[in-house]
Amino acid sequence: MVLVPLVHRYDRDIQSAGQTVEIPQLSNLTANLKVANTQVTLNAPTETKKTITINQYYECSVLIEDIVDWQAAYDLAALYTEKAGYAIAEKMDNYVAVTMTAAGTYTIGQYGAVLNDQVILAANRYLDDAKAPGGNRSFAVSPQGKQEMLNIDKYIRYDAIGVGGTQNSIMNGQIGEIYGVKVFMSQNLVVTAATPTQNNHLFFHKDGMGLAVQKNVKLESQRKTEYLGTLYVSQALWGGVVTRADHIVTIKS
Repeated sequence: MVLVPLVHRYDRDIQSAGQTVEIPQLSNLTANLKVANTQVTLNAPTETKKTITINQYYECSVLIEDIVDWQAAYDLAALYTEKAGYAIAEKMDNYVAVTMTAAGTYTIGQYGAVLNDQVILAANRYLDDAKAPGGNRSFAVSPQGKQEMLNIDKYIRYDAIGVGGTQNSIMNGQIGEIYGVKVFMSQNLVVTAATPTQNNHLFFHKDGMGLAVQKNVKLESQRKTEYLGTLYVSQALWGGVVTRADHIVTIKS
């Protein structure tokens, strides 16, 4: 999972029981000039809340028949349970991508145009204007987006970034960090096959979305005599909501 660790988590608020998590949305306060011999000026904030509904319940199951297991030269149970857990984790990561892409305030760039420095700087500016903290900003790109970024000279040249040897992007193929923002590649972003391909990359702050995982990926097995095999099931339960839409920028390419 790439995106799930990058958003705000509320797992502890829901793990014991319940179907929803309420997140307070605190307004900014105003500092007022204090005049001698006068009362202070009270702020009168109007507080709202966001609600995370725990409604994403997924399972992935596979039945391994005895004859297949006996004749296999490797541990099928271990391989398939790993695959099952990965399938659900991938679904959770894609859920975060779809939710943020649909509800973010800002969208820049255009399909068919390659990623460039101007749109990345503009995305960073959007978060600055929204007063998003400088830390905990992330930039997630699709595989095509990674290719496009590695083609931008200033991101990989030694004379531009001062990084050489195996840590240089030319050597390790990783973007690393740009303008203080960590860059990640994810196959779980919203990408639509079309002409041209529609890539939706995400530039966001951690507080842009809240995610609550009530039951993380759990693996179980059961002997099924009627099928002469063993059933392996994985499951997970979670929910999420965009909490600060102005902390999310979708970049098209």
